[in-house]
Amino acid sequence: MTIRTLAAGIGIAALALSAAQADDIKLGYINKMGEHPWFVAEVAGAKAEAKKLNVGISTQDVQFNADLTLTTFDTMVGDGVKGIAIVVPDRALGPVVAEKAAKANILLIAVDDDIYTADKKMVPYIGMNATNIGRQVGAEDAALYQQMGWDKLADVRLASIEDRKADTCMQRNRGAEAAFLEAVPGFDKSHIVRIPYDNTMNSAIDAVTTTLTAHPEAQHWIFYSCNDDGVLGAVRATENAGMKPEQVIGVGIDGSRACDAFGSGNPTGFRGTMWIDSGKEGATAVALLTRSIKDGTPLPGVTYVSPDLITAADFAQFKDRICHK
Repeated sequence: MTIRTLAAGIGIAALALSAAQADDIKLGYINKMGEHPWFVAEVAGAKAEAKKLNVGISTQDVQFNADLTLTTFDTMVGDGVKGIAIVVPDRALGPVVAEKAAKANILLIAVDDDIYTADKKMVPYIGMNATNIGRQVGAEDAALYQQMGWDKLADVRLASIEDRKADTCMQRNRGAEAAFLEAVPGFDKSHIVRIPYDNTMNSAIDAVTTTLTAHPEAQHWIFYSCNDDGVLGAVRATENAGMKPEQVIGVGIDGSRACDAFGSGNPTGFRGTMWIDSGKEGATAVALLTRSIKDGTPLPGVTYVSPDLITAADFAQFKDRICHK
């Protein structure tokens, strides 16, 4: 056998071994709201990366059900996964799933919502810097408020649409409010209205509809929220109430409703959204888990993704990337 032939044989064997090792890796991906465009894209990104890396992956939508989350986690462990990426339906599950992962000796990475162990240690996390992205929303709301001359009006209300069960969401809202008030220090804080919702568009529509009825004195509204659903739901409520787009300013987070808001080309009070490519989050989770399983590289503590502001003016630049989801 020649050296070249021997080398080729070793190379083939090495490739076969590498493939076998990759084939042995199985991952799990649990998300909380699988039909939402955000999570559709996120899971698709995870699956595409798993295929690229030649690793197995099983996914499960738990629909905000805590019991199903824990049952799914146990099932995945029983099926031999070596790592799980999870979007928890309730952050209170953090210590429970962290303990389950530790006992099963598997890797765990949290996506979108940060979670902690029972002794308050943060589980490796991929997602937005919640406070900073909220601050970007608040700064954009403030810039529009000033550009449109609303600082001269007395009938403006600043509405915080809040999912109070999700700390990550509240960090975004607090960031938005802080940045807005820093940019508009003279704004009357008694004109801030806090509106609870459950993270869905229908809930935002219902909650804001009730709020509009309760505040007939307000003829101009500024909205910020945890996600696009909260803001676009608020805008839809104003439309249903007969308000015109020029009476509304709303800036969302995540980009999942940009196509709904801007696709028709009609004027809208939904002024923009801080778009995060959730598919990259899913892909990154799979890549980090796979690398750590294969070569022992520790999972990074925090991996942040940065947003792009999408408005009606530049929507065409993003349309092909987001409207097929």
